Amino acid sequence: MSKTHPDAPGLPRGEALTARDAQFRDDPQPVYDQLREQAPRYADAAYGRTLLTRFDDVRATVRHKHFSVDARLSKPDSYLRRIAGTGVNESAGDSAYEPPLVLLDDPDHRRIRLLMSKAFNPQSIEAMRPRIEAITGELLDACAGRDHIDLISDFAGPLPTQAILEMMGMPGGAREDFKRWSEDILMGYDPERDAATQARLREAYVAMGREFRRVVEARREEPRDDLISAMVRAQEEQDRLSDLEIISLCTQLMVAGNVTTTDLIGNGVHALLEHPDQLARLRAEPALIEAAVEEMLRYDCPITETARIPRSDDTVNGCPVAAGETLTASLAAANHDPAAFPAPHRFDITRENNTHLAFGSGIHVCLGAPLARLEGQIAIRELLARCPRLRLDPQRPPARRALPFFRGFTTMPLRLD
Repeated sequence: MSKTHPDAPGLPRGEALTARDAQFRDDPQPVYDQLREQAPRYADAAYGRTLLTRFDDVRATVRHKHFSVDARLSKPDSYLRRIAGTGVNESAGDSAYEPPLVLLDDPDHRRIRLLMSKAFNPQSIEAMRPRIEAITGELLDACAGRDHIDLISDFAGPLPTQAILEMMGMPGGAREDFKRWSEDILMGYDPERDAATQARLREAYVAMGREFRRVVEARREEPRDDLISAMVRAQEEQDRLSDLEIISLCTQLMVAGNVTTTDLIGNGVHALLEHPDQLARLRAEPALIEAAVEEMLRYDCPITETARIPRSDDTVNGCPVAAGETLTASLAAANHDPAAFPAPHRFDITRENNTHLAFGSGIHVCLGAPLARLEGQIAIRELLARCPRLRLDPQRPPARRALPFFRGFTTMPLRLD
């Protein structure tokens, strides 16, 4: 790992290194290339963090067994503290907030993850295939006969939301509410959020939490074969979860489990439409869908960054790091490091040895990765099969979300005729 480079006049910093900056939002890779070359371990004083852009440094950081994800261990001016707080009033009694799984260290992280992994093992995920295929078909049926759609609102958004609701045993009629609440909660990752955004965030947390609390209480009285029932049963066994932990887990699964998969589908379809040769190759060889989704994840990953905090003075790849220092590991930059991926800016659905970091690595590797992969593969395969003339709408360009950490589209108008 190279030495730390200080905040410098010639390099972007703070907001310019987030999706709030229009140029960075459109294409961050030129900026990452510059940092990787000139300051791969960059002290971004504006946001109180050290930004890492090299694959080896990022992988070593997220795999480090003694680094924390607890924002409370970071320095007072850290970027992580600015995005970790929700402002939800826990004393109100209707809060859904408990530190989410991604911000928990062991032993709590291990205890909760072991319980949740039972619902996300390969057999459980494969058992969901027929229902995911059915939801995909229903959404595409609703698009049939139309000359244009919005990929996000008509297809990529509803699909994972419906799937995770059914997995948890929630009523399908609540899909639009949960999608709206998820988008509002997502704004907690905006370090520059204003008072109005903060208010929507708080209201969404409380509203979603109330719905989950209602179902938790119902499943305690009448258990079913769903994820919330399994969590409730764990309260009476050695895995024990509190009500607040259950509600927090459900909230995290709903937000992360549907928004990031929506972004995987949206980013992947956009990459195909921007690379007609790869689109034609996938149409001709549908069996390439698994490799294609892996390349989509590498090329334009839905989660662009993660963070770690050293508990004490330590080293990463031989370079010293200080206790409390926020290390922002850029997954998006690592996935385009030429030292790890030949011709990294080329979108190639037949790429071999695609060891990308889109889902992170180490003990905090994304728990929902198998489900996201399955949904992405089914959704994109069926979309291409059912819409042979699919293309971007030249009159209405797509728009990306102006939010750090989560890279995706808010709208993507497509022509079908």
